[in-house]
Amino acid sequence: MISPKASLTTPTASHEDTSSEEVVRRYFEGVTQKDPVMLRSCFDDTATILDVCGSNSERTVNSQDMVQRCMEFVGAHPDCSVRFHYGPCRQARDDGDGSEEGEWVVAHWYETGNWSGASCGIPPPNPVQAMKCEGQTRFWVSNDKIQRLVVTRTFTDWEREYQRRQSPPPFPELDTNTNDDSSLKRKYDDGAKLKREMLQTAELAARAAGTIITSHVGCQNEGCDLKVNLKDIVTKYDTQAQSAIKHIITSQFPDHVFLGEEDVPAGGEASAKALVDILAANQESYIWIVDPIDGTANFAAGLELCGVTVTVVHRNEAILGVIYDPHRNEMYTALKNMGSYCNGEPIGVAGNLEGAKDAIINAGCPADPNAFATSMRGVVALNSKVRGIRVLACSALTLAWLAQGRLGAHYGYDLSSWDLVAGSLLIREAGGIVTDLDGSEYRVTTRNMLCSANRVIHEEILTVLKEVDATSFQRV
Repeated sequence: MISPKASLTTPTASHEDTSSEEVVRRYFEGVTQKDPVMLRSCFDDTATILDVCGSNSERTVNSQDMVQRCMEFVGAHPDCSVRFHYGPCRQARDDGDGSEEGEWVVAHWYETGNWSGASCGIPPPNPVQAMKCEGQTRFWVSNDKIQRLVVTRTFTDWEREYQRRQSPPPFPELDTNTNDDSSLKRKYDDGAKLKREMLQTAELAARAAGTIITSHVGCQNEGCDLKVNLKDIVTKYDTQAQSAIKHIITSQFPDHVFLGEEDVPAGGEASAKALVDILAANQESYIWIVDPIDGTANFAAGLELCGVTVTVVHRNEAILGVIYDPHRNEMYTALKNMGSYCNGEPIGVAGNLEGAKDAIINAGCPADPNAFATSMRGVVALNSKVRGIRVLACSALTLAWLAQGRLGAHYGYDLSSWDLVAGSLLIREAGGIVTDLDGSEYRVTTRNMLCSANRVIHEEILTVLKEVDATSFQRV
């Protein structure tokens, strides 16, 4: 049985569950107790589900069928038990005018146990396999019944086998009826499967950090620590968010390498060295690069201009990039050579900009005083030549919005890998241009960069920045 306060990082011990939180807790307890009556009592006749890592489409299901599906799961995992990293706890309303009665309850959960039972005609492996499954679910609760579920999660091996038997093979563009070498097909399928699993894990990790962000935005009265100078700060929630991300990633991929901003000493020189060292030492490994809260100063001040970045680099190239805006619930994703997406829908850079004169661009706001002065020279020089200039001080959102067509260009200085790599992949997969500020080829080690919606804008901005000596700086 789940203790009412077991394994919760928040709410605090003094927190008393609301009726909505109690319904959600009873739902998870029904899974642990293998009690279909308890599970069914949490729902009306139907419920609406959005499975972000599955079909990514909203569907209405019969509640009894959903309970039956849950019992099939616990049949395969008879010792399954649910615990919480976070929640269940109420979330602020974000659904418009609030005319619909109810409230959101969020829970970041994980399941322990083994695949040791037979279910749906699928026998258990020998030896049995330990479960690796966790997720975040948002529940819309009205009149003490769960009406909707928004689920982001990983899957157990039994679930993957069940899905394989229910669905056609993934990536149908590979014609398995041809006479291609079978080992090539296996390599293709294995690589595609790994990328999908990594993307699901990255999204789950980003959402976990996003829950921490939305729960504590505006926390500057709790105190902030300086890193390099007044412009570069860190809060305790940066560390908490990174810990949540790291736990999810390393649980799923214990052999992969992890590089998070909060693990690296402050300053541009230290972050540059950390990336070079980890690339050199892990040339064949998958390297996860993470910024748990990009735009910490905005976050602490209560400005909803902050986000989460998760990138996977392999053989010195970004192969996966995720940027999550938790305040708008916008999940930006890209896989190398597979396009860019927001909440599962394809996105592209702005296609109606003839040149810089039509573009709103964002300028970097670096912590280094010399870099900042260089950036401002660029602002002054570009101001009369572009539609508008913004200084948002959040590289993650700036780059995602450029990939989506909301901005025409962005330039910045002394950016760490966790600031830039995910967004650069998004932009390139969305059809944009990314180079060093001197115009040279972009690499994962690039720190001064220009991103643009098209080549014309790119060249026009480069020309202006070169004219005013704003393409590089000397670090203080």
